[in-house]
Amino acid sequence: DEVFMSAQEAVGAHRDTQELINLWLSQLNELSVTDPAICPNMCGRKYRGEKRKYHLKRHLTNECGVPKKFQCHMCFKRFAQDYNLKSHLLMVHKQIPSPRNRFRII
Repeated sequence: DEVFMSAQEAVGAHRDTQELINLWLSQLNELSVTDPAICPNMCGRKYRGEKRKYHLKRHLTNECGVPKKFQCHMCFKRFAQDYNLKSHLLMVHKQIPSPRNRFRII
């Protein structure tokens, strides 16, 4: 029962977090393009320009307080973004990721 309740609580917490992210992003529409989008988690990240809403959402869902989802299959280093893993494989291991097994998502 305790495990089931924890899973239910996790789903509720995820839903609440998504609602907060969507509320925060909707408020960005009221700002002009020159106003920076600042992370609501007080991590210090700021985004400017026309794509600031996209970049802030990506930061909130993949980077800020979230475990890194992508892992190198050779050295097991973790990355928040898939393109960082791809760059790592090319630069560190001199390996081009294959299309079918490109990334390991955790």
